[in-house]
Amino acid sequence: LRPVVHLRTGKVELIGTFEQLFLNIAIRKEDVRPGLTTHMDMSPMHMLSLVASMTPFSDFNQSPRNMYQCQMGKQTMATPCHSYKHRTDNKMYRIQTPQRPIVRTRALDDYNTDEFPTGTNAIVAVITYTGYDMEDAMIINKGSYERGFKHGSVYTTTMVDLAEKRMSGAKDQRFSNKASDGSVICEDLDEDGL
Repeated sequence: LRPVVHLRTGKVELIGTFEQLFLNIAIRKEDVRPGLTTHMDMSPMHMLSLVASMTPFSDFNQSPRNMYQCQMGKQTMATPCHSYKHRTDNKMYRIQTPQRPIVRTRALDDYNTDEFPTGTNAIVAVITYTGYDMEDAMIINKGSYERGFKHGSVYTTTMVDLAEKRMSGAKDQRFSNKASDGSVICEDLDEDGL
């Protein structure tokens, strides 16, 4: 939903994508046409989506480049949450060494994205190098890679049905936090191993 100010009442309205087609919304006060304009954006940045507003220097890019960046921004391996051990998602990706962007837009502060970083800063030399000048390729320093550059984790949830395994003739299986000698395996787990 997009927050806009209704010019007649002065109140903030949240309008949906289908409503926007039938409203005349001004971006700035200079754009208001008396008798025609009904609403005005609260900020010129509200014209952009969340991902588009985080693209630095978007006014210097071609429009297709900005749209391409918006699609790539949705696919980043980021920090999706801070409650990993309480989540039950089937699959979740997490970047290991996230960093805040060097070049920032105001939207990054407005949406507090430093709590959930979406990438790492890379120093890139744009040169042709013995035929490796492909469009979307990058040669990475081995030392940087070994220190964790662009490393990520995949969290998966696996469901194990112990009753089904027992019926198939498998050896009796159970979850537990005790080793065969009776010692505790992990202090953070309950007695049943969960």
